[in-house]
Amino acid sequence: MQSRISGSACQLRETGAEPGQVPIVPMGTVLVDLAQVFARHETQHVLVQEAAGGLLGIVSADDLRNAMRTAAETDLTAWHHRTVESLISVTLEMDESESSECASAPRKRASELDCVSIRDGADLLALMTNEDVLLSWNRLEPALARAATDALTSLPNRAHFERRFQEEWQRASRLGLTLGLLIIDVDHFKQINDTFGHLRGDMVLAAVAQCCQKQLRSYDLVARFAGDEFVAVTCGCSVEDIDLPIRRLQESMRSLDLQFNGEHVTASLSIGASVVCSGLDRLTADDLLESADQCLYKAKRGGRNRAYRVELFGDGTSGTHTRVDAVPQSIE
Repeated sequence: MQSRISGSACQLRETGAEPGQVPIVPMGTVLVDLAQVFARHETQHVLVQEAAGGLLGIVSADDLRNAMRTAAETDLTAWHHRTVESLISVTLEMDESESSECASAPRKRASELDCVSIRDGADLLALMTNEDVLLSWNRLEPALARAATDALTSLPNRAHFERRFQEEWQRASRLGLTLGLLIIDVDHFKQINDTFGHLRGDMVLAAVAQCCQKQLRSYDLVARFAGDEFVAVTCGCSVEDIDLPIRRLQESMRSLDLQFNGEHVTASLSIGASVVCSGLDRLTADDLLESADQCLYKAKRGGRNRAYRVELFGDGTSGTHTRVDAVPQSIE
């Protein structure tokens, strides 16, 4: 449904700036009409108003151009039918009576709104008003993605992992699924740094990250946990099923050819894994993490370049620590 633009505006009073009139459009405004608003006003952004009259968000001229360009790649007319709220990360409903009242309402006198802009160079990221923080999602999304990613390996960082781990735990508990956790440690990583330098050490970490991504399933959560430690969460695997990715990881590292200045660098992994098949409601994500950590330390104490896995039960006890390698396994 196409909404008519009320033509209202808000006077912004920014710190250190002259007051300026910024157009306000209803959230049901279609993009073809929004383009006309930008054409008529000397402004780089408009404020979007919800049916109840509150401010909903910001749409910039760049946001509009991006929407038009994206739609044009698939359907030349698709962008004409999109509305303003499709450009911001919220979904609200406005029935026909409310939209008609909004469109036919008498034009109100412009109000004043104290605000502070948040910018990244010339780009407007957000406006802080008396009552709201209005965000430009197209501008914030890349920044949020960078904040959740480890710069060296391009894997999720620890903060992102901990949030997703809790989400996966709750989902597995709700659906009655099994949940497994692998902790992966690069053996003698300090020695690699001391021998070849930190730059070469970073290259080893990047190679390990690539192995983890390739040898685990695309929907498994893999992250850099800390320093030379990586973690992976697998959902729907039995205790025995987790042996396969462990073996694939170890074999992949053993066949990895890392050479610096003609000298071969041998890198191996110690892995600890734990799987909980039932009773998640009586445990916590930290219980699974601690159980996998115990297996990792057993692998390290046993000489490294090996892996152990265990089943964690709902009462907090664990089964037998079983060694998992590319060679036939033994139970210890």
